Amino acid sequence: MVDKSIAVLLIEDNPGDARLIQEQLREAAEESFGLVVANNLQEGINVLNSQRFDVLLLDLSLPDSFGLDTIQSVRANVPDIPIVVLTGFDDKTLGVQAVQMGAQDYLLKGDSHSRLLTRTIRYAIERHNIEAALRQSQEEYRSLINDVFDTTTVGVLILDRDFKVVWVNLAIEIYFGIAREELLGHDKRILIEDKLKCIFTDVDGFAHSLLSEYRDNAFDRRLECQVTPEEDRQERWLEHWSQPIRAGIYAGGRIEHYSDITQRKMIEASEREKAQKLAAAEERQRLARELHDSVSQTLFSSTVMSESALRVWDINPTKAHDLMVQLQQLTSSALSEMRLLLLELRPASLIQVGLQTLIQQLANTLKTRTAIEIVTALDDIPTLHPDVQIGIYRIVQEALNNIIKHSQAEQVLIQLTRTDQQIVLTISDNGRGFDMETNKPTSLGMNIMRERADSIGAHLNIESAAGEGTRIQVTWSENNH
Repeated sequence: MVDKSIAVLLIEDNPGDARLIQEQLREAAEESFGLVVANNLQEGINVLNSQRFDVLLLDLSLPDSFGLDTIQSVRANVPDIPIVVLTGFDDKTLGVQAVQMGAQDYLLKGDSHSRLLTRTIRYAIERHNIEAALRQSQEEYRSLINDVFDTTTVGVLILDRDFKVVWVNLAIEIYFGIAREELLGHDKRILIEDKLKCIFTDVDGFAHSLLSEYRDNAFDRRLECQVTPEEDRQERWLEHWSQPIRAGIYAGGRIEHYSDITQRKMIEASEREKAQKLAAAEERQRLARELHDSVSQTLFSSTVMSESALRVWDINPTKAHDLMVQLQQLTSSALSEMRLLLLELRPASLIQVGLQTLIQQLANTLKTRTAIEIVTALDDIPTLHPDVQIGIYRIVQEALNNIIKHSQAEQVLIQLTRTDQQIVLTISDNGRGFDMETNKPTSLGMNIMRERADSIGAHLNIESAAGEGTRIQVTWSENNH
């Protein structure tokens, strides 16, 4: 027998049934029971509110209440007590319904005995305590999860297998500027079209990328998207990715994450600006060196030739004539090179002629000061965006400078073609090449060319092998700009 008595409240208006239950509890050998009897529902509720009981034995046929409404009334006033329902022989269905509404068990009047009654009471109390502990644990876990996710800077949405939003954290409300009540319970695919895509700068790109991910059932596709500022939200950059839910009630759904990458994007933009300024400074220095070297060499050579022509003018007119021809060729070549250098010193002039004309001028100029044979095959390219034209031209310029300085090539082929809204630039040489595995990405100007290509949304591919020359290909698509 346990030391502590089990407090039982019986709400029963039939004195005979009440005495029977009292006798059955008195006969119990293993437990001690303290029984209090109330004759109607209101009296029972008053007793429950004034005293503590371990279990309630409840008749569903009372003077002031009948049927399942009796359970509802008890639960509304005293929600935290295990209930065992007492029913007649013709009310078995009612007993089952009572259990479905939250009662722990039911007993048929006149069909119970002391052992059955005491065991039912004990099990009802144990089940109630287990359920209460489980509810408390779930509430604590839910509170912990909510606290964690509502204090994180990562925006989180949980979608079920039908893409319905079932959970949203505080960061999403802040990032999107939309209350979670406007998102919960709605199909995320419809939300994208109706509410979400308009908050991003690339409206159609965001919608297309995310809906494609849903359609392909894809995960871990990193999507960077820029949020536009409004009264209730700040401008920021977000990175989207998702992961599948493999178990639990939302199995088949997904958890979506939106990380704030604004700081990173600002740093990247700052680094690009520094790189552009450095590249511009290096470009000016290169032009200054080439201008100085070109002028100095041309003036020196011209002076020597003119002096030689003057000395032999009277004694050998033929030789003097040959020297004058060479002098004319030298000055014409120097003039062409000077024009190109002056053109590059004025960036606006780089967009006043076609891309093929710029490349041909560059090739012609380099032919005059190098032994390398430069062959061109250039399609007529329509007017390009200034950034694109200058970007491609600078890549050609950097590639040719690298070839002249490092390749030891005898021949270079420059091809420029336009097909299916694409422009493809290919520069090939038959020089010594290099090992792509051991060569650093910044060597031979490759890093500069890659940055130029990235800035205009072009794809740069470099192929080379020791002793087999180098092939540089730039592909730019109108759809990417």
